[in-house]
Amino acid sequence: MKRKPLLRQAFKAFFKNWGAYTILVVVINFLMLGVVVPLTTFSTSLILRMNEVPYLSYTNVGWLLTQRPVVVIELFILLFVILALVFWQFAFLLFGIQNIGEKQNQRLPQIALMAFKNLGHLRVGSFLFFLIYFVLILPISDIYLNSPLLSKVQVPVFIFEAVDKSWLYIALVVFAYLLLFYLGIRLIQVLPLMILNQQPGFTAARKSWQMTRHNSWRYIWRIVVLGAVSVLTTTLFSGLLYQVQLYFDQKSNGVAFTGAVINMGLLSIWQYIIGAFSLVVFMLVLIFNLDNRRSAQTATSPNQLRRHPYRRRIIASLLVLFYLGIQVAFNGVYLQGALLTRPLTISHRGVDNGNGVQNTIPALNKTSREKPDYVEMDIHETKDHQFVVMHDENLADLANVDKAPHQLTLKQLTKLKVHENGHTAHIAGFNAYLTAAERDHQKLLVEIKTTKYDSSNMLQLFIKRYEKRLLRDHDRIHSLDYQVISGLKKRAPKLFVSYILPFNFSFPETKANAYTMEETTLNQNFVDEAHARKQQVFAWTVDDDDDMTRMMFLNVDGIITDNLHELQVNIETQFDHPSYAQRLLIYSNELQDVSDSGGMPEN
Repeated sequence: MKRKPLLRQAFKAFFKNWGAYTILVVVINFLMLGVVVPLTTFSTSLILRMNEVPYLSYTNVGWLLTQRPVVVIELFILLFVILALVFWQFAFLLFGIQNIGEKQNQRLPQIALMAFKNLGHLRVGSFLFFLIYFVLILPISDIYLNSPLLSKVQVPVFIFEAVDKSWLYIALVVFAYLLLFYLGIRLIQVLPLMILNQQPGFTAARKSWQMTRHNSWRYIWRIVVLGAVSVLTTTLFSGLLYQVQLYFDQKSNGVAFTGAVINMGLLSIWQYIIGAFSLVVFMLVLIFNLDNRRSAQTATSPNQLRRHPYRRRIIASLLVLFYLGIQVAFNGVYLQGALLTRPLTISHRGVDNGNGVQNTIPALNKTSREKPDYVEMDIHETKDHQFVVMHDENLADLANVDKAPHQLTLKQLTKLKVHENGHTAHIAGFNAYLTAAERDHQKLLVEIKTTKYDSSNMLQLFIKRYEKRLLRDHDRIHSLDYQVISGLKKRAPKLFVSYILPFNFSFPETKANAYTMEETTLNQNFVDEAHARKQQVFAWTVDDDDDMTRMMFLNVDGIITDNLHELQVNIETQFDHPSYAQRLLIYSNELQDVSDSGGMPEN
């Protein structure tokens, strides 16, 4: 088949059987999201619970390796199972797409069984290659080859924030991303070669490298065009529905509400179709590029070619009606605002859009006038076992002094000035900061920072000095150090304590009152599980308007941000009697974010 019109032929092939392709994609996504992901999540939690591991993070890797080696082995076994399921997912999709395109008329259970049999050709080396392969194609997998099981393979935002401080680091990250993108393009044919042509991983990689030689720009062009078509059509359709809803909003409330429910249903259905379109067309291009598209494994017998169009149409119609029923119910509840709870507004390090130096009293005074629910701030233990308000473990960046807080006394520290955002202020002791917050009637979210230089009784000193005061002021505490969390819950159980998690590997088994989660990998399942256990969830650090909206859709209990005013405006827009058209627009943006991440819309 000629290469030049390849994308056009893939478009034509999709629209010829768009209903069958959409059902195929919807079925596999519901199966993965509704069955496989919950089972793997439960398995991870069960492993941790049975081995008395309270949480899973990079902060306890050393402890796991030395104290819980059995857990490490079990988690690696689970990782291999997850990789096998991811491979099965893509095998199911490729076999299903080929089945529809070549009119083989196989049923979904037959395709699923064929995909499972394909796993038998894989060896341990293939699984290891498969893991490396998804790291190499990460930029592309985020767009078209994503799986719900790989949704946590994300680079946390705080890493980018650290990199953003150096042009050298930025250049290295850009170079690494471009290199990964190039490798992803060159290895783009690996999956169909492994699945449809049953080639070993490294053989498929060599073959893909040969196939994409001198053709990389063609693949990039197809990816760009396919993405542009998806985004443009979705934007136009969403805009059209928004204009229609603006018209309905001028009518009676009943007409406006009914129109909004219908428009949301149409928008959701469109997102399913456009999500299937992007995935299927992308995979059709890969299939069309194979030298031998029909493998022996997909050959069909005359009996398989017998069609049951009416039965399939009835089943498809019932599925559509079932989905529409659920969608109408969800839309009605959502549009009445029952699914969302107004989150707490939390100012990160006591500043709003650079209005002062982080963690200083002048910045606190300015920010507290904007009435955030909480001001988040950080404390370190000093050389003389006092507490100073400071985030960094070294004073070089803010005070131009190459010392750590534990190397200086509180008196020495408070004589120093810090500079940021064009502002200058003195470093504050925790007593002084707490007094200033009390004068401003401002509640605090205190992050306790720890280092290996802290005194052995640091936590006891903190509790003795501040427990009653923090309880009286209704302040809260959070920390990255699990020993702080467990120690506080044991010695000062009345304090509200949140455990900071930089990455969502699995749901932790702790007695914390809340979890402060880095927003990149925070998802609906984590929030729902926390709420089921009567625990709260705070998202950090959420500075982008769309990310704020996404966190509100997850129904988090609080949002920590550097842009407090923007967050407050965003919340007012959504909760202070927004129009149905506005809610429809917000819903559209949220669906678009899910679709862009390679998934399908979820309700």
